Amino acid sequence: MKENTHLLFDGKRIEISPDIMPVFSFLMEIEKEIESLLGFSKKLNDIKESYLEMIDFVGFLSNKIKENNLDFKYNFKEHPEKIAEKLNFDIPLRSQVIVLFASLDVLFNLHMAYKNETDNENDLRKLTMDTDNAKSFLNIFLLNEENQYYKDNKLRLLRIDSNKLKNLRNSLTHFFSIGRGGLSLAPNLLDEKARKLENLLKQNKQGNVVFISPEDLYGLIKDANILRMKKWSDDFQNNSNDFKRKMNFVIDLVKREGAVIVLNRDLNIK
Repeated sequence: MKENTHLLFDGKRIEISPDIMPVFSFLMEIEKEIESLLGFSKKLNDIKESYLEMIDFVGFLSNKIKENNLDFKYNFKEHPEKIAEKLNFDIPLRSQVIVLFASLDVLFNLHMAYKNETDNENDLRKLTMDTDNAKSFLNIFLLNEENQYYKDNKLRLLRIDSNKLKNLRNSLTHFFSIGRGGLSLAPNLLDEKARKLENLLKQNKQGNVVFISPEDLYGLIKDANILRMKKWSDDFQNNSNDFKRKMNFVIDLVKREGAVIVLNRDLNIK
């Protein structure tokens, strides 16, 4: 057992021992990838807006060239406005949510390893496939007021339960579908319309459908990770020996299974 293993988190600042750092580095890399994926469309739209501004400026310069009778001509291979149209691209909702559920599965596996004191692959597979374990995890870390995102959006998220969330996860990851569990997907941009459609379907007795956006799921998962840190911190302060023993299974699991990011600049290959 590593004697220096410790974790303290007050909601804003975190202090961890070096042996736990691989766990947090692994989780932070996952979050960076997810933020990059979810923010891709916005970045692309920002590029498009900047490009359209450049087109306007080029048009202004073109008029000045004509006004001053300057001999200058340039032909674009493709009309600039068609190039701008190519920047109209959104990452499909299902793909975004599948990636988010993959990150949630990581947290679930770490939770099972810690709680059951095991890093055995077969044991963890059985534990994470257990429906009761999955629903309990979702209720503890996502669907209650200890999760700040859920608390802040409780009125809207109240109709989502662990069974619906689990069924959506299974349908998406196993069949690239949303199944018939009563939970569907809608982009955050259409949130108001999604709420109206929920009420309309309910009034017409066409189903008790609830819509969730990738942004909602990301908010829940992000705060689930924060809640996990708080609970680990509480465990350390309540019984440091129990915490150290359990955390060693998490550390060993991440060291064995966690992906390592290798940047191009670090590849000394000619």
